[in-house]
Amino acid sequence: MSEITHDQNMMRYSYFENGIEAYLTYERPSAGQVHITHTIVPGPLGGRGLGKRLVEAAMADVIASGETVSSSCWFATALIEKTPEWSAAQA
Repeated sequence: MSEITHDQNMMRYSYFENGIEAYLTYERPSAGQVHITHTIVPGPLGGRGLGKRLVEAAMADVIASGETVSSSCWFATALIEKTPEWSAAQA
């Protein structure tokens, strides 16, 4: 499986396969805070846990940097709330 990449300038985590992109986007509303806005997995890439992998990549970076996270993406919010080690990073 391909790797997830992080483009800090675009504020985007991406996974590409056969020219199709699954991605997670975020904003930085203030210093030290990440706000996840969307997690998108197109149909041909669906059902393989890519959305979860994208959120995991983002959360690993948030926790490693000591930042806080918020989310308006229903998918990311549900995962963060279900994962005790991530919920401590919630803003």
